[in-house]
Amino acid sequence: MTTTAVEPLRRTRMATETARRRWRLAVLLGLVVLLALAAFVIVEAEQSAQANRTVAVLKATQDIRAGTTITSSELGVAQLRVDDPAVVASLAGASERSQLVGQVATETVRAGSLIPAGLGSQQVSAGMWEVPLPVKRMPPGLKAGDHVALLVSTTAKSGQPVDFVAMQDVRVIEVRPDSVDVWLPATQVAQIQWYADHGGGVIVAKMQPGAVQQNLPAGGGS
Repeated sequence: MTTTAVEPLRRTRMATETARRRWRLAVLLGLVVLLALAAFVIVEAEQSAQANRTVAVLKATQDIRAGTTITSSELGVAQLRVDDPAVVASLAGASERSQLVGQVATETVRAGSLIPAGLGSQQVSAGMWEVPLPVKRMPPGLKAGDHVALLVSTTAKSGQPVDFVAMQDVRVIEVRPDSVDVWLPATQVAQIQWYADHGGGVIVAKMQPGAVQQNLPAGGGS
């Protein structure tokens, strides 16, 4: 075979190999583009699913006042778009509607507002009264639903003023600048009210629910 005959064959082989390399590169680029497109579609679908994810929660269709019995007409359902579990946990779900009906509201909820978790209380009965008490001091940030101890002032046998813990684990209904509404056993209302009126109000100390302390000493001047 002469050199003249070999040269075209070599060129043909080189052209074929170049074409194959280009084809492989094209396939590789196409695969990369396809994977990128698939990832984009997945991300978009996830974002769309999150945007459309809703949670059914309860809302007040009319004003619900603390201390009143919750009725079915006061509770509606709203669809809430939220991805924060903490926000969802702080609200009453639509499945709790039947449980809340007939319970007593522990705080006031305005019409159109979402119902907070723990709004209803079964412990409130005919034996518990809502009592407004003047306050001498209260912790900052006190809010409805908190549990407090009531410190009151009286006069010891020596004639000296004495402060002591009159009640513990009292649930707050509503907070105002100079008073609080609380649930009190009916048998204790008159005595606590007398202490508040004659001592210039009560001192409110926030406490953990159920964390009742025994044999707390009184304090006063010498």
